[in-house]
Amino acid sequence: MGSTFSAIEMGKRSLFAHSQSMQTAGHNLSNSSTEGYSRQRVELKATDPLYRPDLSREETPGQIGQGVSVGSIRRVRDELLDQRIVAQTNQEGYWKTRDNYILMMEQIYNEPAETSVRTRMDQFWDSWEELSLYPESRSARQAVLARGETLTDAIHQQYRGLKGIRDIIHGDVEGVVRQVNDLSRQIAAVNEEIVKVRAMGDSPNDLMDRRDLLVEKLSGLINITTDQRDPDEFVVHTDGIELVQGKTFRTFELTGGIENDGYGRVIWSDTGTTTNFSGGTLGALLELRDGDVRDEIQKLDTMTMSFVDLVNDIHRDGMGSNGKTGVDFFVEQNFINNIAGNFDRNGDGEFDSSYLYRVTGGNKLSAREQIGLEGTLTLSAANGTVDVPYFSTDMVADVVERINNAGAEVVASLDRDGMLVLKGTTS
Repeated sequence: MGSTFSAIEMGKRSLFAHSQSMQTAGHNLSNSSTEGYSRQRVELKATDPLYRPDLSREETPGQIGQGVSVGSIRRVRDELLDQRIVAQTNQEGYWKTRDNYILMMEQIYNEPAETSVRTRMDQFWDSWEELSLYPESRSARQAVLARGETLTDAIHQQYRGLKGIRDIIHGDVEGVVRQVNDLSRQIAAVNEEIVKVRAMGDSPNDLMDRRDLLVEKLSGLINITTDQRDPDEFVVHTDGIELVQGKTFRTFELTGGIENDGYGRVIWSDTGTTTNFSGGTLGALLELRDGDVRDEIQKLDTMTMSFVDLVNDIHRDGMGSNGKTGVDFFVEQNFINNIAGNFDRNGDGEFDSSYLYRVTGGNKLSAREQIGLEGTLTLSAANGTVDVPYFSTDMVADVVERINNAGAEVVASLDRDGMLVLKGTTS
């Protein structure tokens, strides 16, 4: 039977429902500048009617309505658009990072400019041309020496600049790894809170906004995908492996290694396996540090050594004003004395990097001379090592040809004095 105060109760429900709608509207307005906030909407529904369709109901026509009530408060958010934002944020982080450091590398090369290596090399050749016209001129000879020193300084400066960029990138790698670990921890903590709120029958809208924002920030750092097929377990994957699963998460760390000039690799903390990041800020940093900048340093090394060899070969054929011949123009300083080419970069007493670029023998050889020995040379290659056998009946020229055709990162030759030279190449 309907109550005398049913109309008053209906009005009260209406006031409560629309009051909550106004509170939600105010909540939306007050968070209009909040990062990651999603607009919320109150979904109203008709209150259950007075009489249910059962045998004990009062015989009266129809169902008597009881007004309005709040069904739920939902976020106005497009999940498909969220997935696209995550993917594009990853690409944005990748290309923005590459753009920043490529610009720094361009500034190191500083082309065209008065202090660039190219300009200094042009000036060096010009001084030689001047000397060829006036070979007896002392000032022309001094100009060649001065331009040679200036060119050497420019090459050293370019190397220091590239090496400095690589060190800066490595510092950024360490910082980004810490950020990834912190964001993973925060996502796992928010996941736990969301499950608790849902267990009470409430809608954790603000918590889900916070989680979406954390996921978006994480996607800018590394390549990730999300999975929420189980509403009580939000999962974040990177490279097909779970990074966050519900309230549990995994972390990364850096480990040193001699195979990459002492720069650390990013590995999973729990398993020690190497990770593969194909996008985001971290992927770009690793690609730059271990790829682009490293390649530029190797190209500079190769160009410098080849340039020095060619100039010295020609200079040794000439004769100085004092009548001496066979003198090198550029004097090479041995970077290391260790026979294996190992070098202790950080001074801790442990060899951690190889700087071996060229080895020159001490015995004069002839290309048609039999070596009289047999064995195997193990040389570095792009995908590991290469074994080059040699036999007692081989001639020196045979061994040189075999080394050059082995696919190793080494080029063999006999210099003008008949010395065997093994020269490293860039990988």
